[in-house]
Amino acid sequence: MAVARWGRLRTELRSVRTRVLATTLAVLTVALLAVGGLTHYLRLVDLDESVQRELVQEAGELQRLAERGPLRPGAPLSDDLDARSEERFTDLRRLFYSFMTTTVPGQYESVLAVIDGEPVFEHADRSRFELDDPGTLAAVADHALPGQTVVFDVEQNGRQLRLGVISVLLDADPRQGYLVVGVDMGAQRAIILDSLWRYLGVSALTVGVTGLVAYVLVGRVTAPITRLRRATAQISPDDLGQRVPVAQNDSDVGRLAENFNGMLDRIEAAFVQQRQFLDDAAHELRTPLTILHGNLELMDEQDPADVEETRALLLDEIERMNRLVEDLLLLATAQRTDFILPGTLDVPVWLERTLERLRALGDRRWILESRAEGRILADGQRLTQAVVQLAANAVKFTGPGESVALGAAWAPEPAGPGTGTPGRHLEVWVRDTGVGVAPEDQQRIFERFGRAESGRTVEGSGLGLAIVAAIAQGHGGTVTLRSSPGQGATFTLRLPDSRPAAPAAPAAPAAGSSTGAPSADTSPPARAGLRA
Repeated sequence: MAVARWGRLRTELRSVRTRVLATTLAVLTVALLAVGGLTHYLRLVDLDESVQRELVQEAGELQRLAERGPLRPGAPLSDDLDARSEERFTDLRRLFYSFMTTTVPGQYESVLAVIDGEPVFEHADRSRFELDDPGTLAAVADHALPGQTVVFDVEQNGRQLRLGVISVLLDADPRQGYLVVGVDMGAQRAIILDSLWRYLGVSALTVGVTGLVAYVLVGRVTAPITRLRRATAQISPDDLGQRVPVAQNDSDVGRLAENFNGMLDRIEAAFVQQRQFLDDAAHELRTPLTILHGNLELMDEQDPADVEETRALLLDEIERMNRLVEDLLLLATAQRTDFILPGTLDVPVWLERTLERLRALGDRRWILESRAEGRILADGQRLTQAVVQLAANAVKFTGPGESVALGAAWAPEPAGPGTGTPGRHLEVWVRDTGVGVAPEDQQRIFERFGRAESGRTVEGSGLGLAIVAAIAQGHGGTVTLRSSPGQGATFTLRLPDSRPAAPAAPAAPAAGSSTGAPSADTSPPARAGLRA
């Protein structure tokens, strides 16, 4: 049980649904981390830059105050020069006092004035942090440089402070003064980091909710793939009837399942056809082999006449088997792309030469009913093979002196979609006046090993008309039959013309045609009534 569950779990982990979900969540997670990380990093960079600007601003304000002098008694707090007295600062203590009383530090700032290493003034709000701490004063003394502004970081009781030490010199006061501006960097960085943690928490919640929603949605999208996988697991050569159920609202994946079902239909049909073909071939080959075996067993080796008769019979059966095997091979090659080798075929010349070949098939009244002018792109040898097969069938079902007709004519086709140009096809027919074919047999005789159950029954392999149909299909055409019992049969090959259609000239009666033949402008349906 545990092994089966582990196997199902492994299958689920390798499924398309899991992979798509994992990829989606991975991309979302990376995107959120990248955006959040970059945003908070830029905030930290901006914090450093803003603190640097504030320190420079403090130094500038102190410099302007030292240059402009103190406020006049009773003057409002202002940067206007009119509010300043004409005297200049001559005492560092007075300068620092004036600066400290007119400057309000920021929320995370503290200010300390130092003269000759001793603190003199500090901002009154001591709830933030104190700059007169001995460790801080020692750090200031170590980093301070006369005439310069120095910025450095120091740690005070767990606080990360950034100190700006601004050197102050007055011509009238020989003492060295420093204005120390401290900024609590740790507290401001903690706010940004706290924001980062909150962002990560919200992002994790977002990824979780997105994962649940995506799991449901991806499951609906990939449901046809799951059904497809389960169906393929159940398909075997012995059972090709499994199909993938497809919902009507499925999209591309659903159409994939539909295409898969169509492929299974074609494969199943091919398997059925192959099995039937093998069964029929085995049946057809079993009979001559049985005849060979039986005659060899019954042959009297001491009787020369019996040996000669048996030999002739066996050679005839072997010849029939050879024809059967050749026909099977021909039908097998009909599925190849090189079965038809098209070339430009002069139709009237081909008709004349084919009719000469047909005369050797038997003592019949051979008629060339109609001769189409022009040329067509086709395989002349294969067409001749098809017509000879149809004529050989006609000879089998007619007697000496009866009529067998060959004809060809152009027939129009409707204009192709979007072209507006009408097309045409070539119709080549072989007509006989034999016993005809019953309606229920007219489709069966084109199948492999198919024979009519009544009327046209004769010994043969049953592959001749199947070969004709394969040749017609190889040209992109069809073969049809019009027949009635006792009224003869007309087999017609319809071959599409790949050239642009040209006005068809009236077909002229063939020279040397027998008297009483139908006129050349008579279509095959009209000729069908003249077979009696």
